[in-house]
Amino acid sequence: MAGVKIKYTKTERAKQKKILKVSQRMLPLFEAMEKSLMATVNAITERIDEIRQVIDANTQKAKPWLAVMSDAYVDVNAFIKVNKVNTKAVDVAGVRVQQYESVDFHVMPIDDDTPLWVDDAIELMQEQLQLLAEIKCLEEQIVLLEEELLDVRARVKLFENRRIPNAKMAIRKIGQKLQDDERLTIATAKVVKTGKQEEVLV
Repeated sequence: MAGVKIKYTKTERAKQKKILKVSQRMLPLFEAMEKSLMATVNAITERIDEIRQVIDANTQKAKPWLAVMSDAYVDVNAFIKVNKVNTKAVDVAGVRVQQYESVDFHVMPIDDDTPLWVDDAIELMQEQLQLLAEIKCLEEQIVLLEEELLDVRARVKLFENRRIPNAKMAIRKIGQKLQDDERLTIATAKVVKTGKQEEVLV
């Protein structure tokens, strides 16, 4: 309540009670959002790890003929190009993100003189590029979700550390002041009454 002036009135007390009620109702909602966002970020991180394991496994599987590729005169990169990564907008834990769907490739025609392993190499590259595109989408989702998580955490702290304690303190202080004022009014009225009675007796 530092730096905040309180009006010691019944209207102000009613206002602070309303703030407290709303804050106590909103806090669990933001706490639930925080948990949901954290769980979603963790799930996406796990998915990224799984995809990376698949990429590594594919690389290991292709090692026997990757050596052939490096020594060959054929440049596999010349046969395949990414035209477009297709995504769609979805809501994830209340945040609008882009979800990976597919990759559109442009694959050059292969003539009869091309080594047979080029077909396998192109197929592998397509799979690896698709997996990398999915990882990129997931990493972009994490960035957006973590931004939202920071905002939600700030709101949770605001309610926990400021709005709820401040409202409770204001209600208590206003209540004490109103009680003191009421006692003073009663005491003053008694003094006035006693004074009038004494005047009558005189």
